[in-house]
Amino acid sequence: MNSILDSTDGDQLVPFSVPLAEAQKRVSNWINADPASDTLNPAQMRAFVVNRMDFKELLEQHDTEFIRLYIGMEDVKDTHKRRPCVLLVSAVRQGDIDPKAPDPDLIVDLIGTKKPKIDASEEDYHVFDFSKPCPTYCDEDSPLFVRSSTGEGC
Repeated sequence: MNSILDSTDGDQLVPFSVPLAEAQKRVSNWINADPASDTLNPAQMRAFVVNRMDFKELLEQHDTEFIRLYIGMEDVKDTHKRRPCVLLVSAVRQGDIDPKAPDPDLIVDLIGTKKPKIDASEEDYHVFDFSKPCPTYCDEDSPLFVRSSTGEGC
C-alpha cells in the first residue's frame, strides 16, 4: 500500500485502508446528513485530491475493471466535526463473477473476500480513503474553483 497523507495529521504519511463498518458509517453520515446543519457545507466539500499512485494501486487489484467512488463524511477524532471524504472500491461486471448472472453487465463492488472468477483463488478487496478534501488542498487558480458567495472555503 502506498503512503498517503493521514486524515488526522496533514503532515504524516500512512497507509489508509478503511474497515467496511467504518466505510458504511461514513457513507451513512453523508446520506443522512441534515442539510440545515453546519456539517453539510458545499463550500467545504468542493473537490478531492487523490495521489496518482494510489489510483494505480487500486486499479492493479486483481480483476478490477472500474473504480466506484462513494461520498462520505468522516468523524474528526476528538471533535464534534466531520470532514468530507471519498471512499474508493474496485468494481467489476457481475458477469465476470457469475457468468449466469441475470444482468451480466451490472457493475458490482469488490469488497471483502471474493472469488471473482470461477477458476481464480480468493482475493481480499478493501475500501480505501485516499482523498484529501478541498479545502484545504485546493487549486484556487483552477478554472473549476468557484468562489463561494459567502466567502467560505479556501
